Amino acid sequence: MKKIITMIIAGLLAAGSAFALDDIIELSGEIKTGFFFEQRELEGETYSRSALYNNDGDSGPSGSRMRLGIAMHTKGIGLRTRFSQQNFSYRPGGINDSSAKAIIGVDFAYIYGNLFNSQLKISAGLLGESPWGTGGPELGRELETTGIGEPITGIRVEWKPIIGSFRGLNLGFVLNRQDDTMPDDAKEIFGDLFLESILGIAYEHQYFAFRFAYRFDRGIDSPAAIVIGEKLVYRIEERLLWRLLPGMSIWANGYCEGINAAGKGSGRGIPGFIQNWFYVSYDPEYFTTGVNVGYRDGFVLNDQRLEFRPYFYYKVISDFLVAGLMGGMEIGYNNGKSIPDAFYNFWFLEPQVKVKINNNLNMALVYRYTSGAYDTETSYKDQNTHWVNLRMCFTF
Repeated sequence: MKKIITMIIAGLLAAGSAFALDDIIELSGEIKTGFFFEQRELEGETYSRSALYNNDGDSGPSGSRMRLGIAMHTKGIGLRTRFSQQNFSYRPGGINDSSAKAIIGVDFAYIYGNLFNSQLKISAGLLGESPWGTGGPELGRELETTGIGEPITGIRVEWKPIIGSFRGLNLGFVLNRQDDTMPDDAKEIFGDLFLESILGIAYEHQYFAFRFAYRFDRGIDSPAAIVIGEKLVYRIEERLLWRLLPGMSIWANGYCEGINAAGKGSGRGIPGFIQNWFYVSYDPEYFTTGVNVGYRDGFVLNDQRLEFRPYFYYKVISDFLVAGLMGGMEIGYNNGKSIPDAFYNFWFLEPQVKVKINNNLNMALVYRYTSGAYDTETSYKDQNTHWVNLRMCFTF
């Protein structure tokens, strides 16, 4: 990994020296961290922990994150890369755990060229920033990765016509390598090179927008493959209501994994499920309110979950000080597991106070109380959880 990073930095410096004076170099990034304390009551026992942690659901597995993006472009040719570090405060074995060394990964690193008046864009390298991804906040999925989320070396072709009603269309494909291993005795043929391809389509309109991407899967993957079956991701936006009622927005995103997975092996993950989120938000001058609705269906393991998250935040001093409350409830049913208590639900309350110091720095104090039955590795168990999180985020 160090060699890859060194090569990328060397390439950036070499490219920068070759560019003219009017070329543009852009830097962007973010640093997220915080102080976190949690107390959990489980079957009469009390457990607690504290850590450097930003529990906003979008900071990576360690709860803290650093990102640095670099972009260089000139005359239709450019380079984009992003480095990230997500475990600089994470020590799974305790403070003396030497395995928790700071590791900087490459999220993506690719070059691109715009042709024919920018109607055709070709990108090559460690792909990322997919034009057909789901986006956040609950989901940030794209298909140009391996089964464990690492970028894949490939070639992406995008066609973006600028004529008439086709303006705003992005249609293309990704030619990339396989996302998992194959058996030792498998015989790979030339056509297999195209069986992990991705087809994507996106359309931007003043009244609506959508993105779809579909990834095919080879039939020769190992029976112990992490990723089994084909995948689909999508994002749909409604933009007419914003014109009629400023601040109003409705949109949805989701993904499906394990399509056509039957008969392709047991897998180490959980093949065959679909996850959707539906959002309604109203953000006028003095407050923000809305509801997020999530639905997950594990159509192989027959596991369904439905979650509601209504919220209301009042802008006490414009955007400088915002205070409010989010609530939530999840219900589900799973008859694919031989457990005594298959029906479960939980609810939570989450008050929050957020201070926006400037456009680049904000801090938030968040408390959450959750009560209900949770799915553990062996069975569903009643839990009561309290946690407090002082979050800090700096962007540039």
